[in-house]
Amino acid sequence: MRVMEVSGTDFNSLRLVERPVPEPKRGEVLVRIMAATLNYRDLLMVRGGGTSIRSQTYVPLSCSCGVITAVGPGVTRFKAGDRVAPTFFPDWVSGPRTDPDVARSLGGPIDGVAREYACFPQEAVVPVPDAIGDLEAATLPCAALTAWSALFVACATKPGDFVLLQGTGGVSIAGLQLAKAAGATVIITSSSNAKLERARALGADYAINYRDTPEWGVRAKAITGNRGVDVVLEVGGEQTLAQSEAALMPGGAIAAIGLLGGGRITSVKDHLSKLHYIRVGSRDQFIDMNRAISANGIRPVVDKVFPLDQLAAAMRALQSGLVFGKVAIQL
Repeated sequence: MRVMEVSGTDFNSLRLVERPVPEPKRGEVLVRIMAATLNYRDLLMVRGGGTSIRSQTYVPLSCSCGVITAVGPGVTRFKAGDRVAPTFFPDWVSGPRTDPDVARSLGGPIDGVAREYACFPQEAVVPVPDAIGDLEAATLPCAALTAWSALFVACATKPGDFVLLQGTGGVSIAGLQLAKAAGATVIITSSSNAKLERARALGADYAINYRDTPEWGVRAKAITGNRGVDVVLEVGGEQTLAQSEAALMPGGAIAAIGLLGGGRITSVKDHLSKLHYIRVGSRDQFIDMNRAISANGIRPVVDKVFPLDQLAAAMRALQSGLVFGKVAIQL
């Protein structure tokens, strides 16, 4: 089988190699991976952000969809032919997050999904919605589940709530689709008017160009009649926190998702605000989200598609910031 490996600290260290197709052990399923998608974390890992694994060669990427081609002894949850997606944290099955649950993750420190076949424990894969394709389903394990966990596990978003989304990357676009399906009013930001128009076409109620409107948090609050938004999906870190706080209602919630702008959020000014750190989600939360996606006919957004041997080009495309939704790999 074809496998993409990385052992350096830049995109040039990616190399396509061949390995034997693995055989499933007891309790494992063998998955023919059909599609994968990229996350910002993948760029950090390849560029040296995952310093704990710099001394080893590993397989990047953590999100995929595929078809089970064989099952090992003792497998009862699945059969050959089932379409599945592996979970980002293979050890986090259910319940509140614990340190052991999130100690291992696909795409570093353990091998990821930039390969044609992989074995997973049967407890670490979930069925994917029948109505969406492989590329769409490959967006679900990280980006969509992170948005779901932020909106409905940490923050319990309900109809009529105001949700503020930053940018038009994978998490924010998934958040837009999920929030609208729940009856929320969505405000979204971007530096691109073209992207904002695409977001409106997906259902965004209000769009703010943050370059034209540097005080976009103040503008977002004004949109709510100065009530303030209920939830902010914070992807920028410390650089965008001030405007997120300016938009928020007393008692509202900031779901800290990523660090695109650099700097970990350590606190919020308003002690009445809630700060939640989102670490993707559990397998059972993944299953819940997939039910919601099926019930609401949601079709995840894939913007650009590359073959496996062009993974470096796919990473550069994601790094460019010109993507709306997800960058995918077709296997």
